[in-house]
Amino acid sequence: MKYLLVAIVIGISGCGHEPKPIVPPGIPVSTTKAISKELPVYIILPGTTKSIHIVLIQARVEGWLEERHFEEGKMVQEGDLLYEIDATQYKAQLLQAEASLTSAEAQALFTKKELERNEPLFHSGAISQQSFDRLITESEQADSQVLASIADVELARLNLGYCSIYSPITGRIGKTNVNVGTLVGPTTNNKLAEVVQVNPMYVEFYPQANRLSMIQSSLNKGEMIPIQLIITEDKSEGQPSISTSTITTKTITGSLVFVDNEIQSSTSTFLARGEFDNSIGVLPGQYASVHVQLQVIKNAIMIPVKSVMQQPGSYYVWTISDKNTAVITPVTLGLLEGGFQHVLSGLNDGDEVIVEGTASLRSGAPVSVTTNLGKTK
Repeated sequence: MKYLLVAIVIGISGCGHEPKPIVPPGIPVSTTKAISKELPVYIILPGTTKSIHIVLIQARVEGWLEERHFEEGKMVQEGDLLYEIDATQYKAQLLQAEASLTSAEAQALFTKKELERNEPLFHSGAISQQSFDRLITESEQADSQVLASIADVELARLNLGYCSIYSPITGRIGKTNVNVGTLVGPTTNNKLAEVVQVNPMYVEFYPQANRLSMIQSSLNKGEMIPIQLIITEDKSEGQPSISTSTITTKTITGSLVFVDNEIQSSTSTFLARGEFDNSIGVLPGQYASVHVQLQVIKNAIMIPVKSVMQQPGSYYVWTISDKNTAVITPVTLGLLEGGFQHVLSGLNDGDEVIVEGTASLRSGAPVSVTTNLGKTK
């Protein structure tokens, strides 16, 4: 009887607790938060660097080249002496012109005094009108000869100055086309060398015609249109190499300064020109990838590219519900920027999206956030 009572008590006490449901473990995922930021919109075009000023160094007087004062291929400053032409004959011509001026001034002084002495005699009737007119003419001719002699002196001084040839700009000078001892002049061997300005510098490129109105509108408003030049150089010096460590990339910033006023019918493009600071020494004629900033999108929602999924005809991302379950969220995509995607619609700033662990997800599946990567950078 005792055993029966114990069994009944145990049975009654066991009926007071129902078994708890088994909750399946959440699928481990990593998440990040969408961020709102300014997104620059670029077009990327091939371009070629150009010198702003190219100056041909020429001989303006004839003579034997005596000296060269620069090293080919090096930088020269505005006002640097480049060449000297034998100035012997031009010094003599200046002395001759100065002597002629002195003689002309003496003659002008004499005729002036002659006129002054004879003027009272003319008024008293001692000399004729004809004689007095002759004195006036001689004085005026003497004054004119002084002016002509002054001009001869200035010309002789200019020619003497042209014997020393200076750089008109700061830039890089190329090879010399003539050697010391060569006869140079306006008609013979007058092209001595070339100096190109290297800082600042232009880059020229050709956008499509449908971009013209947008670019011109910004320029007309006085707005700056930023550009970036991406220049790739191979430092291997021609040696065979399978390594990419010899490839270097330079990024240079500048701004758009000119667009042409016509479209090239054969290509439906137009010439555009940017200007940039060339402190790093890019050479004229170098290829560059030009990034032209057309606009800046305000409050652009950005997420990592790897969080975006594709299905026929649309895109979506995985988000997490309040119950920690996976949710398919359709999105409309905009531009790519590096490893990040611009989302036009479907997400807001701060929304949490799944970036890792999506392979096993299904809609409504429980998830467990193992890593929160914070906000999209």
